[in-house]
Amino acid sequence: MEEPRTSATKRSREAGARPEAVAVLARHPWWTALGVFALAIVVLLALWDWNWFKPLVERQVEARTGRSFEITGDLDVDRFGWTPLVQIGGFRFGNATWAKEPTMASADCLQIAIELKPLLFHRELRIPEIRLRKPRLRLEYGPRREGNWTFGEPSTGTTQYGALWIDDGRVRFIDAAKNTDIDVAVRSDLRDPTSQAPPVLANGGGRWEGRKFTMRGRGESPIALKETTRPYRIDVHATAGSTKAHVRGTLLDPFRMRGFDVKLALSGRNLAELYPLLGIAAPGSPPYAFDG
Repeated sequence: MEEPRTSATKRSREAGARPEAVAVLARHPWWTALGVFALAIVVLLALWDWNWFKPLVERQVEARTGRSFEITGDLDVDRFGWTPLVQIGGFRFGNATWAKEPTMASADCLQIAIELKPLLFHRELRIPEIRLRKPRLRLEYGPRREGNWTFGEPSTGTTQYGALWIDDGRVRFIDAAKNTDIDVAVRSDLRDPTSQAPPVLANGGGRWEGRKFTMRGRGESPIALKETTRPYRIDVHATAGSTKAHVRGTLLDPFRMRGFDVKLALSGRNLAELYPLLGIAAPGSPPYAFDG
């Protein structure tokens, strides 16, 4: 007999709780409406198909750069809040019209974090995080010595970048007029998991003005190159035939070729072999080695 009485008591309590809950909702209609609205937004964002925006994004990039742009994978937003993480599941960016290869840049995945507050309230674009998986970048000179990296109108705004992570990337540089073709594998150095701007490791080689060579090196994040007042640290080893070089130090403003503070170690079979590599005219010599 106790079990039916317990069930009846439980039903009575539940029945009494319903009017009380209704009364609470009635006393706070605005908070209730706000909660329902917030819940609806969360559900909408979770279920929304962001691929609807793909044509819009593609058209904007093409209009600003004058190059073709195609998102080959899904477009999604993985993290919500004031700094959402936008994910592009693959893209292709077109090359210059004179280039034989139609694609200048591509990646299997691109993730970009965007700070919304500066963008909405101050019209400042801040990208604190960029992640690339299997990016491919092709840089080359054209028949009139124009680089394929020159495109679009000069930007009038400023964009602030944060950390860059590269997974299994490759960069190729071609200068057919000078018989130069360099192919380098690049990836972020993740040995320090706490680093907010991990350095980049490079390993590759090719031809430099017809001379075969190999190289390996380490440099700071490419984003740091924008900071012309902060030294950019490098450490590069290169080998061409019997000639070996080791460059290490800092570059303050490498794009303007100033602010160099580097040490160069050279060794080889004959100083005369430096001319086709570095343009340094030197007489024939016995094997040499120096560091300074």
